[in-house]
Amino acid sequence: MEEGREMNGSEADTSRIYTRDILHLAVCSGLRMTIILSLKKGKKSLGDLRSELEVSSTTAIHALRALEKNNITMQDKDKKYMLTKLGEIMALKLLDFSNAAEVLKKHERFWLEHDLSGIPEHLLEKIGWLKDSTIVEDIPTDIFKSHTYFLELIKKSKVIRGFSSIYHPEYPELIEELVNRKVDVEIIVTSKVFEKILETAKKTLKKILYSENFSLFVLNEEVKIAFTLTDSVLHIGLFSNDGTYDYNKDIISDNEKAISWGRLLYEHYFNKSKKVDSRI
Repeated sequence: MEEGREMNGSEADTSRIYTRDILHLAVCSGLRMTIILSLKKGKKSLGDLRSELEVSSTTAIHALRALEKNNITMQDKDKKYMLTKLGEIMALKLLDFSNAAEVLKKHERFWLEHDLSGIPEHLLEKIGWLKDSTIVEDIPTDIFKSHTYFLELIKKSKVIRGFSSIYHPEYPELIEELVNRKVDVEIIVTSKVFEKILETAKKTLKKILYSENFSLFVLNEEVKIAFTLTDSVLHIGLFSNDGTYDYNKDIISDNEKAISWGRLLYEHYFNKSKKVDSRI
């Protein structure tokens, strides 16, 4: 289609039909989807696919023919099956979808019971990056488990990037301790949290605002999330659906993909915030 030219009704219908057919081809067949994801790892012979998928040659060939017909797979000169360029792109999207489904199912209660409004839409679309995350939850025999874990995590870190829409009276002194130990600390807080800091810990804040390894930023909007990103771990806390912050349950991950997701989340709020200088 020429640049700037809109599709007419017939072209739009054709596009919708193609999209529907491609989705049906890849998603509505577990076998075809598995073949695409398998070939993402490299070329496979029919025998390799048959053994890996535990299906008959006839079943595998039937699925492969449907994929070849739609230019998703092809055979090389040695008769091994491989993805086309279109297939490689589809494999990436299917893997992303598969990872998202896995993390949503794995932590189903966590997602259902918490307010997700603090996670921007473009990162909800990448929720599969948190596939290898785990939940840290308080238990009757250790009611401070999640908070203790958080403090241990922070004290071991060399670099800290955090965002908070909650205030805890322990945090100003903790941050001062980290700054004095030359940990690289950068924090974003909401305007309400900043007001609370000025009310209860202004002296502490003044001490560390002059430090080269500390920066404080304020976001002038209310967001329901708190998270910390260190050099090795992502730690996320959310508000419950009733509007209260859930101190008892956090999601964490030390996987590099999750840490990359955390960087994007931090950048999202960093770009909307304003730095606090020493004139307070």
